Order: sequence, then structure tokens, then C-alpha cells
Amino acid sequence: MLVVAADLYSRILDFDDRKTAALFADGAGAAVVGAVPPPYGIIDLDLTSQGVAHHLIRVEAGGSRRPASRETVDEGAHFFKMDGRGVRDFVMTHVPPALARLATSAGTRLDRVDHFVPHQANGVLITDLVREAGLGNAQTHRVVEKYGNMGSASVPVALDDANRAGLLKDGDLVLLSGFGGGMSIGSCLLRWAVTA
Repeated sequence: MLVVAADLYSRILDFDDRKTAALFADGAGAAVVGAVPPPYGIIDLDLTSQGVAHHLIRVEAGGSRRPASRETVDEGAHFFKMDGRGVRDFVMTHVPPALARLATSAGTRLDRVDHFVPHQANGVLITDLVREAGLGNAQTHRVVEKYGNMGSASVPVALDDANRAGLLKDGDLVLLSGFGGGMSIGSCLLRWAVTA
């Protein structure tokens, strides 16, 4: 199965808004997911959403709730908007417990994770998240400095970057974590398999 993630921020960014335009980039990433023999493959998943925080990342118009009109275009309601401080607070409050819950459900601990592949929000947030979650023993993979925040594409792109660099070894415990609009968090713990 091919799993694809892509975001095209250039169509919705307000390039006069330095709080977003300087951070976000277009990107696409994919992963081939298939059967592998035990103990390899996906160990467990954790998916959560906090709809009450939907206002932190939004595009206010252009969808079914507020279809495109001259008014919505004139008011700039089709642009991507983000409360950066609110997003950071959400991530630091909700992602570390979600990762701990996943590790417990999988019967392991976060200090046993070999590789952490997070959503590439920004470098400071990734550093703070690693510290807050207790992932200091894991090698954290970052591509945000090269490509920017590519939204949903950032996790598969960072995973591919680590794999192409030969950093992922057979049997390594890999933690993937994405978070963003909604506000939603999705994390996956897997045992890496090197295939021929």
C-alpha cells in the first residue's frame, strides 16, 4: 500500500504575513507500507483530536461553511491563518502525553526509542518537544531547515531523509508523530525492517 501526504501552502499563504509565509512550504511525501514478519512493522498507533482548538490553525472561507464569494476574497478569508503561540502551547501540552500513552500501550518506554521523526513545525518547537517528551536518547530527524514546514508531508519526507542517509538500522524502534490543524495528533511506533 502506498500512503501519500501532500500540502500546497503556496495557494493559501498571505505572503505579507511573515508569521506564516516564512515558515510554510509546498511538499509531498510517500511511504510504501506492507506486511513484514514479526517483530517488525507497526507496533501501535495513537490518534487524537481536540476540536475545541480548531481556531489555532484555519482557513476561514472557501469551503462548504463559507463558500467563496467576493466578500470572502476581499476580507482575505481564503488565507491560511495560525496562532503560533497557541499552537506551541497546544503541542507542548498535548503531544508529550500522547507519545507517553502510545509507548505504554506498546509495552515500552520513550527512552527506548531509537529514532524520533516528528512533524517539522519549526526547529525550536522540535527541540522543546524532544526535551518535554523525554526523547533525549532518540536520534531526532529534522528537515525543516532544508524544506520548511510542509505540513502533512513533513513526516514522510523526514523519514525518507533518515533512511536515505543510512541512519535507520534493522530492528530500530522508530516513533513518528504528526500534529496540526483540527487540532489533531497522530503517532505511530514501529520496528524498522531493512528489506532487500
